[in-house]
Amino acid sequence: MVKKCLMVGVAALACSTSAVWADSSVTVYGLVDQAVGKNIGSAEEEVIDSTGSRLGFKGEKDLGNGMAASFQLEHRFTPQTGSAATPFFKGGSWVGLSGGFGKVMIGRQWSEAFLKSEFASDPFGMSTVAGVNFGTVGCGGTGGCVGAFWVDKSVSYEVSAGAVSFGVQVAQKPFPGAKTPFNFGIGYDGGPLYIGFGYESHESVFSTLGAGGDAQWSHLTVNYDFGPVKLITGFGSGKDNVNNDRRNVVVGFTMPLGAGALIGQYNQHDEAGTTVVAQSAIGYQYNLFKGAKLFVTATNDSKAAANKSGYDLGFIYSF
Repeated sequence: MVKKCLMVGVAALACSTSAVWADSSVTVYGLVDQAVGKNIGSAEEEVIDSTGSRLGFKGEKDLGNGMAASFQLEHRFTPQTGSAATPFFKGGSWVGLSGGFGKVMIGRQWSEAFLKSEFASDPFGMSTVAGVNFGTVGCGGTGGCVGAFWVDKSVSYEVSAGAVSFGVQVAQKPFPGAKTPFNFGIGYDGGPLYIGFGYESHESVFSTLGAGGDAQWSHLTVNYDFGPVKLITGFGSGKDNVNNDRRNVVVGFTMPLGAGALIGQYNQHDEAGTTVVAQSAIGYQYNLFKGAKLFVTATNDSKAAANKSGYDLGFIYSF
């Protein structure tokens, strides 16, 4: 009798929980990346996660009259050790309201320049050992990153019309007397052609050099899918928070091959007129099923001070 009551109680709890989640339209998603390999600059072969394994929650609630409320919380972690990233919701934590006016989000969110341009020009999707230089965001050399991936304490506005999408973002000043962080991005997705442009301006707290200085970064993406091969290009320029000029060029491709794709790229980053990154990479990613793939990558940076080559052989499972 006790067992029967317990089973009924569990069933009732499951039904009530499902009803709440369905009403809230909450989605649990994530990604686990593990590979055996070696990053450029490292002499050690080890188990690595180059993509950024994550566990996230997102949801949207229909408010009627074309309005909706939404949220996202994304945690990042290191699967080979089980350790949590800092901050805990490193991948974003925001609430939003959308309608005929577009969408407004408040919290920690990707920069609009990154979403519309910088990410789109990395053939490897900033994944595997080929994508960890993050040159499209202005990373490279001794000066750290000029651009931002996520922006804390920000307010973002996004709107789209047909093939054109636009986003703008402002954030709380990182310290007293600083300029207000600002960025925007615009994208055109016209079938085989994608064009994206992003601009960022802030007194950088993203650089390894620390806070201060007026950092600026502009980035243009032009991609074209020819069918047998997709051409991917990115061109970035700006200055870091110690007033060094920065330039970055990415030229790459993706080519369907069997059940996967062959991917290649060349990434060059210049700092103060000197080439500090000259990285080439080639890789193959094989789709086991939707959301899961095996990958192998080889990369080399001729400007690295030591251990110029890297590689990985791994598995990504997303859900």
